[in-house]
Amino acid sequence: MSLTKMTGNPRHDQLLMLIADRGYMNIDELAQLLDVSTQTVRRDIRKLSEQGLITRHHGGAGRASSVVNTAFEQREVSLTAEKQAIAEAIADYIPDGSTIFITIGTTVEHVARALLNHNHLRIITNSLRVAHILYKNPHFEVMVPGGTLRPHNGGIIGPAATTFVSGFRADYLVTSIGAIENDGAMLEFDVNEASVARTMMAHARHILLAADHTKYHASAAVEIGNVTQATALFTDAFPAASLLNLLKASQVEVVQINIGDM
Repeated sequence: MSLTKMTGNPRHDQLLMLIADRGYMNIDELAQLLDVSTQTVRRDIRKLSEQGLITRHHGGAGRASSVVNTAFEQREVSLTAEKQAIAEAIADYIPDGSTIFITIGTTVEHVARALLNHNHLRIITNSLRVAHILYKNPHFEVMVPGGTLRPHNGGIIGPAATTFVSGFRADYLVTSIGAIENDGAMLEFDVNEASVARTMMAHARHILLAADHTKYHASAAVEIGNVTQATALFTDAFPAASLLNLLKASQVEVVQINIGDM
């Protein structure tokens, strides 16, 4: 259904189209483009968010589909075989004695479990759930930053977490992603979680990216980098030709996991 048919209000339709096109817009931008006051934009955003058509942010609004991530508990049981297979492949890629950044997410928790048989790993993670999986191995050194704890996924975020991470240089970063665009843009749902992930990317020698096939069709609001920065992409299905060609041109290794062979 066209966005222009979703409401009977031409201004609301225009606001929806702007957000659909750009993913996120702040209140001042919307007020200028719609030629109305910021108070009017705030009222419009509140009404449209109550209808589930957009999602309110502090100072702006984004696509409903871009920012409302699937409930963490629901994602824990989705695509389990694919995530486990991807996790095993990533763990096999990482040698003993490595220093590893690990981000937040259900997929990287599978990677953490797959790493348990390694020796002499140093892990820096902003996921309490990942730390809880790994800390009992006496051959591991597990470090977590200070910061604000997210109740829905056990993630630690905030300036203190970002500063802590920036004090290390890791051999590998293990991260999943909210979505990958055809131009290689890597997107996440939460701007605060994305800040820590960006810092880990900047301080890792090799980036190992876990992305099941749903990530090629998902939508998220916050760009954290480009897939061309990765060393390797671990996936259960090859992406579209344009993205695959971009990966090849950038010499990113694509490791496809075949579930049927497991």
